[in-house]
Amino acid sequence: MLASTPCRKFQPKRATLDFGPSRVRGTAALLPAICALALMASCRVSGDDIETWKGTVKGPGKMVAVLMADKYELPLRVSAGRALVEMERSDVDGVAELQRALQRLEAKPRADIVDGMAPGLIELMQAGDKGASSDPNQGPPPQQIRAKDAAFALIAHAGPESRKALTEGVVGWYTADFNGRSLSGAYSAEQVVRALGSPAAALLVDALDAKMPQQALVKLAQLVGQLGEAGAKAAAGKKLVAIEQTQRGPEFVKWLQAEINEQLSEGGKKPDPARVAKAAVLNRDKFIDEGTLPAMKHLASQAEVADRLLAIASDPSPALAGRRTRALQAMEGAARQEHLPQLLALALDTKAPPSVRDYAFDRVGDIGSPKAVDPMWPVVADAGEQRLRWRAGELVLALGGASVVEKFFETLPSGGKYEPEELEGYATRMGQMAPLPTAIVTAQLGSDDWWDRVIALHYLARKGSAADVPRMSRLQEDSKKPEGKGWQPAETVGTVAKGAIAGLRERLGHGKAEKK
Repeated sequence: MLASTPCRKFQPKRATLDFGPSRVRGTAALLPAICALALMASCRVSGDDIETWKGTVKGPGKMVAVLMADKYELPLRVSAGRALVEMERSDVDGVAELQRALQRLEAKPRADIVDGMAPGLIELMQAGDKGASSDPNQGPPPQQIRAKDAAFALIAHAGPESRKALTEGVVGWYTADFNGRSLSGAYSAEQVVRALGSPAAALLVDALDAKMPQQALVKLAQLVGQLGEAGAKAAAGKKLVAIEQTQRGPEFVKWLQAEINEQLSEGGKKPDPARVAKAAVLNRDKFIDEGTLPAMKHLASQAEVADRLLAIASDPSPALAGRRTRALQAMEGAARQEHLPQLLALALDTKAPPSVRDYAFDRVGDIGSPKAVDPMWPVVADAGEQRLRWRAGELVLALGGASVVEKFFETLPSGGKYEPEELEGYATRMGQMAPLPTAIVTAQLGSDDWWDRVIALHYLARKGSAADVPRMSRLQEDSKKPEGKGWQPAETVGTVAKGAIAGLRERLGHGKAEKK
């Protein structure tokens, strides 16, 4: 704190004056203003003055004036800036005043002031902080929040060392209690990390913890996955795998039991050991299924994470059907060529839950390897597993292309029941091929099997030309009723043909209009 010095008494400069009545009145009116200006000019502002100004009406304006004036020494200007953050005022936003004042300064003095303020702001962020809040309903102290907002706002103006220190301070403030602080202040944790980029994302890795709330774990993993550099992602992926292992262990369940017992005791209830043990296991499962696995999704590009997810999905335990499905969902877009045999085994495993097989097919499709086609033909030929046949059929067409279309029609099972969406799905896949299999598909208009004819009609509605209309028209009187869920009672192959012809003509009409 700077020591105050006594003000010198104002001595007006001697001069020859006109003491006529009007001059006397004018001079008398002007003297108080001249005295006030002189006193301000001759008095030194001290740290005690700034402390006093925190509670006065005009104090914030005076602090801004000190902050802006280069005639004051740097320590005093730094003190004025910190005071704007410290003051508890409902009528003035000290952080906003600080920002506006700094923006009006030249780059050099602004950087000097920010560098000078950095240690103090970090100190204010940590003042009274003994770690994560024990009460989730009680937020951090207002002064901490103001200091955090000010520190974040000043990072852009800081020098390299101060920028690093402020970044670590702000991100560390959030991660001390991410769930309780992530939305505190003018800037949320996500806004801050996205603005600061990879340096901030790297700092989040240390905050990943097995005991943190599920939503917080997922959000931290998302930010690291989206913003972190390769090293941060690798470290976060490794940590998530370790977290999942910890959560499956007995010590984690014991911790949950202790937490539940404490909550029951605080509520005046006597814990029942058997019920507490059961509740602890259920809570452990929620930590994994609703926290760790969704968090892994954001870092599934890391080999260690993808391998662990596939291992979870391959666990045949009946009680883990839901977790196995979530693990495959989390692998979306991250399956690799070396995963193909294991994923195919899951997709083709008749003992696996349908949802597991379903998502295993999806992950096989993500890999996009033609090597997956041959093992799936038996599923395409299965008349009983309609839903899985549909998944396998579309996947075979997507991976095999035009070269498998003829075999595909030969393989579809006789006596099977087909939903309208399944047959339209096959037609859509064929329409996405390059080159188009138009000749092979058109030949199916004469097939003995009604489902082949319906697929051909849907395909031509999408990809046919005016020359195909006569061939399609021959089926308008086809009275064969499709078999399967979803068909209208009066629907026949003939009604499908009429709809396909109308769709083809409408498409061709739109095409001509666009050309014109």
